[in-house]
Amino acid sequence: MIHFCFQLFFSGALGVQTIAEEGLLVGRAGDEMSLPCSFAGTFMNLTLVQVTWLKKTDGGNVNLAVYNPQYGMSYPSRSSRVTMANSPTLSYTLTITPLQLSDQGLYNCEVNTFPDGKLEFLTDLTVLVKPLSKVAAVPAEAAPLEVPVANCTAANGKPAAGIAWIMGIPGNITNTRIDHADGTVTVHSQYKIIPSSSDDGRSMTCLVTHKAFAEVVNLTVTLSVSYPPEVIITGYNGNWYMKNTNHSLRCNAKANPPVTSYHWTISTGSIPPTVQNMGDHLIITLVDYSLNGTWTCEATNSIGRGRGEISIVVKEPDFATAGEPFGSTVIYLVVGILVAVLIAVVLLTLARKKVRQRVADSKEKVNSCQRKGSEFVVLATVSLKVMDCSHPSKRENCDPETTEHSETAMG
Repeated sequence: MIHFCFQLFFSGALGVQTIAEEGLLVGRAGDEMSLPCSFAGTFMNLTLVQVTWLKKTDGGNVNLAVYNPQYGMSYPSRSSRVTMANSPTLSYTLTITPLQLSDQGLYNCEVNTFPDGKLEFLTDLTVLVKPLSKVAAVPAEAAPLEVPVANCTAANGKPAAGIAWIMGIPGNITNTRIDHADGTVTVHSQYKIIPSSSDDGRSMTCLVTHKAFAEVVNLTVTLSVSYPPEVIITGYNGNWYMKNTNHSLRCNAKANPPVTSYHWTISTGSIPPTVQNMGDHLIITLVDYSLNGTWTCEATNSIGRGRGEISIVVKEPDFATAGEPFGSTVIYLVVGILVAVLIAVVLLTLARKKVRQRVADSKEKVNSCQRKGSEFVVLATVSLKVMDCSHPSKRENCDPETTEHSETAMG
């Protein structure tokens, strides 16, 4: 807000008029800033003699810019950042670009006229300085003690910045403030927790607020917590059977920094020849009883070591619990039998259908024999018995005998 205070003085017959304008302006370092200086109202019969911009300091006034209608524009301060506008509308604005912290202070615009004398325009300029904000993780090692894990800094701001944290992890905050000779302030905030392996890779956000910011600045940081390997062995499901193939064990190690080496052992002695050591995992080419025992994987990084264990019991395959390969074979066999039975049923059904079709065709032919006119169709069956009568012993059976059967069908 700019406040205007007009004062009118009359001194003897000359009547010297002084106009004092006291304005409060706020600018941001690095921006362009304009300080107004113009006549208020209409002044008739005045002749402009000279316009001068001054900056008031503890050591006296510093002459920044001068305009004289006869001699033109002059910049006694030799500053390339300062310019003064000479407008026909009696506006003599002083422009500073880019604005610096050292530009803060009280400015006076003196307008000398004839015959009314000097008019003064006073402006109090405040310069805001944006802080340089940054956040950084502080590497920590997992331990039961509270230590810093993140730092957030808002450096060389004017006025001092505000710092807050979005606290996704329980902890404590320590803030410190450093005041500099140039009027700027550095605010430092430290976040402390009791770090564990679960905190490694988690994110935190630092919030920086300041009068020179249009909105809150969000700074996100990812924590880095070092810890020795945490190992889990996977791959064994409790159903390993004799003569199985294509099994494996994997050493899953979570660590920061990363694991540098793996070491496998078995409680019964040396690793069987059917096992191939591939570092973080083992390939089992053939399952047999030599795999029985407790397997241990030890992982190492620069912080320390971690180990995981798993006990393996190889089973003898049977019909009920033969494992996946045997079960698959049984399934394939049952499916094959079912398919064969289905094919046999289909073929038998087709054969019966053909037989029935043939019988139906025969009946149709018989029924097609119809009576023509007044004639009857007679079906007869004749049975002839031929005997050998040349032999005496068979002569008694040589009487002529004829058996005849007949059927008459009427149409």
